Amino acid sequence: MSFKSYAITTLDDDSIELADPQPLVFSGHHGLIARFVRAEPKRAIDPWKLCPGELHALAFPEGFTGERAIVFEETTETTLEIQWLQSIHGQSAARTEMLFSFTPLRIESARLPLRVRPPTVSRTYAEELVLEGGVLSPQGTWRWCKPHLNLGGVVLQRQPTLAGRPL
Repeated sequence: MSFKSYAITTLDDDSIELADPQPLVFSGHHGLIARFVRAEPKRAIDPWKLCPGELHALAFPEGFTGERAIVFEETTETTLEIQWLQSIHGQSAARTEMLFSFTPLRIESARLPLRVRPPTVSRTYAEELVLEGGVLSPQGTWRWCKPHLNLGGVVLQRQPTLAGRPL
């Protein structure tokens, strides 16, 4: 999985420019989720929600200026697909179970800076992901594993927003 943080600029034609990609790591002992669970075990053991701002604070404690978005990139030999991370809902016990919510983006230019646009029909994709590690097993591998129910993804229609503004 390839997650990156991008600086975002809304252009005059309502498209969005994504620049300054910074890789993000969610899994592993030093990944963002393990850092969150270890830093806030009382919060993590109950149902929680992480927004992109909180994830950026974990990833870059020195901070950034300007607005940034977290994007999941999926590439093949000929195509690039990207999805904008909206939030992560989860709960951590022996394992950390999470539901990632994404908004797909249409790519208008795949060269940096990327130029993207929300789809004409608003959608949210939800994907269940699990890490082997949690509040009750901080020594775990913190690697991705199969969810208990293996529900797959869900598509919901809604109006996507960035910092409270429609995309």
